[in-house]
Amino acid sequence: MRQFLLFLHVICFALWMGAVAASMFVIRTLEPRLTNPDRASMDEELLKTYIRHEVKLVDVAFLGVLLTGVLLAQFFAGWTLWTAVKLALYFVQFGATTLYIAKFIRPLKYPCSPNEYKRWQGLFAVSFSLFFVVLVWTYFGRDL
Repeated sequence: MRQFLLFLHVICFALWMGAVAASMFVIRTLEPRLTNPDRASMDEELLKTYIRHEVKLVDVAFLGVLLTGVLLAQFFAGWTLWTAVKLALYFVQFGATTLYIAKFIRPLKYPCSPNEYKRWQGLFAVSFSLFFVVLVWTYFGRDL
């Protein structure tokens, strides 16, 4: 059972990270069109539809990470400083990206200037930085 939960935990984390990576590539691909006043209207709806589906996937993956992580901690790893910090990092990451989206991404109206569009890069910087911190803590924090 431990191996199965660990497998699900890793898969859910990979789905979460993969969804963010895929979004980064979609945002990068749509940049020339969403910053061009002549082409933005159709692509804006495409982006909104994509993000709606991506959010559903991320929500399921995040809940999967939390649920499997809590079950692994409760029944196999124990509630140590390592597991508490790892759980806290998940919430920090989810909260930081959610707040960044609310403050900087949602107000964007398309077409927008290339400088405004760079807010998306900030979102991915926050998200991938926190993925990195979680992975470093997961693999090297246990020995602390």
